[in-house]
Amino acid sequence: MNVYWDLDQLPEEPLEPIMTMGNLDGVHRGHQIIISHIQQEAERVGAPTLVVTFEPHTRRVVRPDSGFRTVMTTREKLRRLQELGVDHVLVLPFREGYSEMTALEFIDEVLWEPLKARSIFVGPDAGYGKGREGDVRLLSSEGRRLGFHVGVIDPLYVEGHRISSSLIRRAIENGNLERANRLLGRHHIVSGTVMRGFRRGRELGYPTANIADEGVALPPFGVYAGWAFTEAGERYGTMINIGERPTFDGQSLSIEAHLFDFDGNLYGRELRVSLRHHLRAEAKFEDAAALKAQMMRDAVEARKLLGIKKGAGKAKAKA
Repeated sequence: MNVYWDLDQLPEEPLEPIMTMGNLDGVHRGHQIIISHIQQEAERVGAPTLVVTFEPHTRRVVRPDSGFRTVMTTREKLRRLQELGVDHVLVLPFREGYSEMTALEFIDEVLWEPLKARSIFVGPDAGYGKGREGDVRLLSSEGRRLGFHVGVIDPLYVEGHRISSSLIRRAIENGNLERANRLLGRHHIVSGTVMRGFRRGRELGYPTANIADEGVALPPFGVYAGWAFTEAGERYGTMINIGERPTFDGQSLSIEAHLFDFDGNLYGRELRVSLRHHLRAEAKFEDAAALKAQMMRDAVEARKLLGIKKGAGKAKAKA
């Protein structure tokens, strides 16, 4: 998959793709239907597929003080699009003037002149241009003028609710991971670069990888069981603590993963953790000894839920 980080990185010869566009946060089951449509059409006419998306998420630019969290990082989004077989992704730096483009400017200067899009498939509520002034009607009108086709894909409903990134985000933040996973079509993943921490886990006999908070939606503070995926493609059973370390009077968010039977150095590397089971809520313990005793119980329960025995080690797997 080819990734372009601005228009000037595109090939000189327009790709003439079958494409879609948007934040595609989560690349959820609704997004996957649209991607399936562009792939079918691309195969029919012999054209490449393209996704146009944005970095950062448009809401972080339009409403920077909202405390907004995305369903996934841009790296995770690109990984997912590659898994789905997309040929090209154009990641537009949304802060660099694109947020001020009118709808017509966006169509002319992004979708048409550099790309010569053949077909654009979107959902019925697609918005683009400053203030999301552009809609499907305008896109279709301009398509007739310029020569590209617009396909509108009906949204997907599950349990009477329309699948959306907002719905998934709320499910995660409310601790309903099972529902979020159904809507995503995969397990929710928290990912980030491993950084040096306070080494509290190592002192307690449970060394942890401290994952940098990259603004991904998180469930309520507590301890979870799941699977950790390293850059080398190895999978380890893990228990994850998300919270503020109240036993040590912590006051800032911490995401710490203890990888069972892992021996190595993860500093500076990306670690991806899929959350599978909630073990318990965050709690303040009387002292470090009491916390260690609880961590031992957490580890036993996590291994049981994940179906792994002590000393099982690593395995090759996909998230």
